[in-house]
Parts: sequence; C-alpha cells; structure tokens
Amino acid sequence: MKKHLCFHFRSFWLFSLLLLLNLNATEAAAARSIFETTEIAASYLVQAQNADGGWPLIAGGESDVEVTALVMQALMFQGWGTGSSVIRRGVLYLIKHQKQDGSWNANTAHTIFILMALAKAGTDAEAQYKGLNWIKEVQNDDGSWGRSMHQPGNPLYTGAVLAGLRRLKFKQNFSPIPKAAGWLEKRINLDGGWSMARGAKSEILVTSWVLQGLALVYDIDTQLAWLKQMQNEDGGFGRRKNEPSDPEITAYAILALVAGGDPLNADKVAIGYLRSVQQEDGSFVSATPIELESSKANLQTTSFVLWAIYARKAEEGLQ
Repeated sequence: MKKHLCFHFRSFWLFSLLLLLNLNATEAAAARSIFETTEIAASYLVQAQNADGGWPLIAGGESDVEVTALVMQALMFQGWGTGSSVIRRGVLYLIKHQKQDGSWNANTAHTIFILMALAKAGTDAEAQYKGLNWIKEVQNDDGSWGRSMHQPGNPLYTGAVLAGLRRLKFKQNFSPIPKAAGWLEKRINLDGGWSMARGAKSEILVTSWVLQGLALVYDIDTQLAWLKQMQNEDGGFGRRKNEPSDPEITAYAILALVAGGDPLNADKVAIGYLRSVQQEDGSFVSATPIELESSKANLQTTSFVLWAIYARKAEEGLQ
C-alpha cells in the first residue's frame, strides 16, 4: 500500500515539476525583450548553416535555396553585415544553384525570394538581371504568375512575386506590376479576402501575400480591415478565422499590416504573440511549410518571424 502511494506521490511530484517548468518557460518567453527574441532567433539560424553555405528547412537537413534566401534576409534584417562570412557563403551557395534560364528551381516564389536576398546583399548584379528577366518572361498574358512557366495563375504566387517586386523597389509603372495587380483585383472574394481556388473560403495566408503586393498599387485599407477581423484573442493569426494561431501565418499577416500602413498597430499585438511562442533555442514551430506533415521547429518559420519583427524598419527603406 505504501509503495503504491509513494508511486502516485512521485508521479504527482514529477507532473507538477514538469508543469512548473513549462509555465516558467512560457513566462520566460513572454518576458523576453524584442532584442533577446531576435538575438536567440538569429543565433538559431546561424548555427544551422550547412558546410555548403546553404540552410535547410529543418536543422541538420539538406540545404534548400528558398530557405537559404529567407534566412539570409532575416539575418541581414537583424544586423548581420553583407561582408560577413555567413552571408558571403550563402550568396555563393545561391549563385551556384541558379539555373541556366536565370531561375532557381524554375519556381517563381523561390526566384523572387532569392532576388530579394541578393539585392539586399548588394551582390551579383548579373545573376539578379537574369533572374528578373525570367520572372518577366514567365508572367502569364493575363498578368498572373503560376508556380512556373506556362502554369495557370495562382493568387499566392502572384502576390508573392508582386510583393517581391515591391521590396526590390520597383514602382507601379514597371510593366509587370499593373497587370498583376489588375488580375489580383479581379480575384477578390465576396468576403474581402483571397483564396487559392476561386470561390473557396478566403485564407489569411493567401490574403496576406496578396495585400503585400497590392500595397504597391492600391489603397488597401478595406482589405486590411478584413485581415484584422481574423486576428485571434492571443494576438496571432491562423489559416482562417478562429483557427489556432500559427507563427508563420502570423508573420505573413504582420507583413501585410505594415505594408498597408495599418494605423491601429495590430502588428504590435501580433508580435507579442510571436514572442510568447518562441522556443528556448530561439526557433519557432509551425506546420505551414508545405514540406512538413506536422508542426516542427524550422528555419523558414523562424526567418519569417524575424522578417515580421523588423517589418516597420524595412518598410521605412521602401519609402
């Protein structure tokens, strides 16, 4: 009998200790300053760089050009100089993997993200020129972009490319931009958002990228109002209204809010959510990357969180 009671007492004590440790970890994350949040996130990213100069989606995995571009920009936002060996090695990895046609993986999103990274690093003008020409060549006649050449227009890819051109400081008179914006304008759903498939329920993920692009051409105050209605009580955003908040989707929403000049500072509340869910090693957990079947700590999500935290500062550079 005593042995049985002792077992339950020990189990209760262990459970209580684990619960306390979990609460303390959550409280510690919430108490971190923005500086601490960004420092440990950047440290997590730097430590995950592979010997070939690239970065993987999951620490320890194979390097990926898209993730490498996202990480490089996150680190440069955080203050890593373009002359650092970390950034230089990343640039060399990206240049090595550019295709003959100027693209990376023949993928519009990958290519525009890499062009952004190279531009921010201020390097390899020839590679940028070839990549931009490829982006122009694969734009559909209706103004949209698909995942690759000759693929049907996709709001997510079109929004991402348009957002990238905006970050590359192209103006709305650059010929691909008004065509793309016009196509996206026609694809808006009745509820005020956008979805991957016409007529489907609007998604925060898709809408956030579309709004980042459209901010280059239109006043998007009405659409920002739709986005803010999707914000959860914890300050984060899920894929749709009332779905659990996700760090990567929240980061996308912050980027859209800042791009549209949201006067209510809903992005600051969302950043509070991000700080509260950061892991002890500096990473962020999400299942948003399409390669993942379940939520995992990954470099793509962690990078986008840093993008979001530095969004206002980055926006000042676009004015």
